[in-house]
Amino acid sequence: METYQYIVTSLLGIVGYFLRDVYSRYKFLEKEHWKLSDRTMKLEGKIDNLNEKVPSEIENLERIMDLKFEQFNKQFEELSRTIRHAERTMKANAEAFVQLFKEIKK
Repeated sequence: METYQYIVTSLLGIVGYFLRDVYSRYKFLEKEHWKLSDRTMKLEGKIDNLNEKVPSEIENLERIMDLKFEQFNKQFEELSRTIRHAERTMKANAEAFVQLFKEIKK
């Protein structure tokens, strides 16, 4: 009978040891799970924040690009007017030079 008690006690001790080990691993994994959950929630918050910022930043960039294109178009129109004015002036000067040359030649 003592041998059976010794075997049963030993088996219960071994089972208890493994149960304690399993429980301590469970607690460790539970802590890690909560840490990962916290990190995940923080990252999700950051992603949501970025998702809110990005559209407004894109809109700002689009507005800036539109303003730059408008400015470029205005400068291009002004340059075109200046070139047309220079062409008219050069044409008028050339005609005046031809007239002066004709009069000198007479």
